[in-house]
Amino acid sequence: MTPHADDPPLMRWPVLSIRSTVLGAIVVGVVLPALLVLALDAHYSRRSQEPVVARSRAAVQVLAAAVLTEPAWTLSEPALRDAVRRILREPSVCGVQVLDLQPGDRPMPLGRDDCPPGQAVVWQESLVRHEGQVIARLRLAFDDTEIDRLLAERRTVMAWLVAAQVLFGVAVLAGVLSIRLLRPIDALKQQAGGLAAREPQPQTLPDWRGGDELGQLGQHLNTVSTQIRGLIDTLEAKNHELRRMAMFDPLTGLPNRLLMRELFTHAAAAARRGTVSMALLFIDLDHFKGVNDAHGHAAGDELLQGVGQRLRAALRESDVVCRLGGDEFLVLLPRVEDWEFVAGTAERLVQAVQTPMVLTGAAEPARVGASIGIAMFPADSEDFDALVRAADVAMYRSKELGRGRYNFYHADMDVTLRARLELERELADAIEQGQLRVHYQPVVDARHGHIAGCEALVRWQHPRRGLLMPDAFIDAAERTGLIEALGRWVLDTACAQLARWQSIGHPGLQMAVNVSALQLQDPDFAERVRQVIAAHGLGRQVLVLELTESTLLADGQAAQRAVSALHAAGVQLAIDDFGTGFSSLAALKLVQPDRLKIDRSFVHDLPGRDADSALVEAMFGMARALGITVVAEGVETPEQRDWLQARGGHLQQGWLWSRAVPPEAFEALLADRAAG
Repeated sequence: MTPHADDPPLMRWPVLSIRSTVLGAIVVGVVLPALLVLALDAHYSRRSQEPVVARSRAAVQVLAAAVLTEPAWTLSEPALRDAVRRILREPSVCGVQVLDLQPGDRPMPLGRDDCPPGQAVVWQESLVRHEGQVIARLRLAFDDTEIDRLLAERRTVMAWLVAAQVLFGVAVLAGVLSIRLLRPIDALKQQAGGLAAREPQPQTLPDWRGGDELGQLGQHLNTVSTQIRGLIDTLEAKNHELRRMAMFDPLTGLPNRLLMRELFTHAAAAARRGTVSMALLFIDLDHFKGVNDAHGHAAGDELLQGVGQRLRAALRESDVVCRLGGDEFLVLLPRVEDWEFVAGTAERLVQAVQTPMVLTGAAEPARVGASIGIAMFPADSEDFDALVRAADVAMYRSKELGRGRYNFYHADMDVTLRARLELERELADAIEQGQLRVHYQPVVDARHGHIAGCEALVRWQHPRRGLLMPDAFIDAAERTGLIEALGRWVLDTACAQLARWQSIGHPGLQMAVNVSALQLQDPDFAERVRQVIAAHGLGRQVLVLELTESTLLADGQAAQRAVSALHAAGVQLAIDDFGTGFSSLAALKLVQPDRLKIDRSFVHDLPGRDADSALVEAMFGMARALGITVVAEGVETPEQRDWLQARGGHLQQGWLWSRAVPPEAFEALLADRAAG
């Protein structure tokens, strides 16, 4: 029956230790049987002693009668009294009475009672005969406690014997159990307790030579202990390695931000006690991205390692340099005399970084610079994060002033920082609150003025600042990682708009959408594009994704995989701003694009500038040889239009044809061009 919740708790036996259990077992198994033996011996001894006592008394009576026979026959009173005394010498007899002496002239009662007062006695009577004739009656008083004394003596002897046996048995059992059970169990407890102890492992483990169960268990624990110690050593080694990885940059071996924070905390405490100043330098490499684009990530990593070594070599032993990530470094100067000392150190660092560096596999030495921002402790802040932000703000000021220099932080720079942070926060809200817009700039076939397609360009309808162009917020989107969400929204919006225009009678229209480097690095990007195309019912080759050269070359292998997947998804690929990158031909080989978009910087001075004319003609010739369609951007004058058209540049995009306009205005353009 299942117990109910309200039922009283069941009685439980107390849980005893092994020692208590063993002692209890000894008591139950040795002492109790001994007590039972004593009780049974007392019971059966009485039953066995009673016949013996009876026979002894009968024998005493026979002997007493024999002693009295002669005196009773002769009726000699002295002899009778002597016989009575002789009978009383028997220990079990304390009283004698001689009665009915026959024959005689007068009765001769004779007796003696030596029994103590109150003592229990038993009188037994027998006849005294002589030659078959009864001559007297003999009564003897026997001590009735005799059997009790005998039994008491026997119990005493038995008790001593049993006690000796019990003590001996308990000693033997306790010794055996202690040696073979309790001591091994204590050793097992200590051994088990030390299995996961962090103390150094003893030189030798307990030697379990016994083949019994406890010995086998001890040997097993030795094996387990060795294995656990090995695991602990492995885990401690891994923990040490993880801590090293958590505290140091794996590429350069320099401290990372986490360790720098700890070092700053200790140095700040010492600086407060000594009332000295410290300086924090935020270093960002100039033109590092160009090295990555031109030579690949392996060369970029080698450059970062070399820069780390140069920074370390240009500092004092007490100074600390750490890598924040990417191409950013922090330097902590724990004890500085004045701002001139800090400025001198910053100048040395700038010079150290600017020195050309030979990279493996590169034809020419790599040249980068360093923009440095400096914040002072405690003048600018006593908090590490706030000090880093202040140095970061000062570093951006160095970049604004032309790069390759240093600047000290001052409070006015916070205005720029606050504006940047405010813009980033507002941009996140803009995506969620639907403040973004997509405008469309037509791509026109100059031969007849028909609109062949368009480019989707994002705008931000800011609630206070009005309509913002991409230059005002794209950098913020890339810094904060919002560029991926923004790109997904633009792609979906543009495809939905294209599907609508196709449904109202513009089936041949193509839509171009810009793709960021972060989007291209997403392994699911091609599948997401395929899903968007399918969701809006678009056909193949109507969506054109525009990729910049730097985006394509940032990670060659990942870009190659993404390009192949996008080709398979049925989209056209275009290289945007062609000619502005470092490796335009490499981009052509990697992407094998459907389109080239000649950057507006080459079109701006056409047809008057010979150098630009020659470069653009070369681009047209290369594109024709490779079977690539060319789109010229930035067409603003009829002369540019005619010059490009004469050389095969029929697809054009620029203010001469139209600015980027909202979807309703673009529909009006479509209607006008179709009617024209």
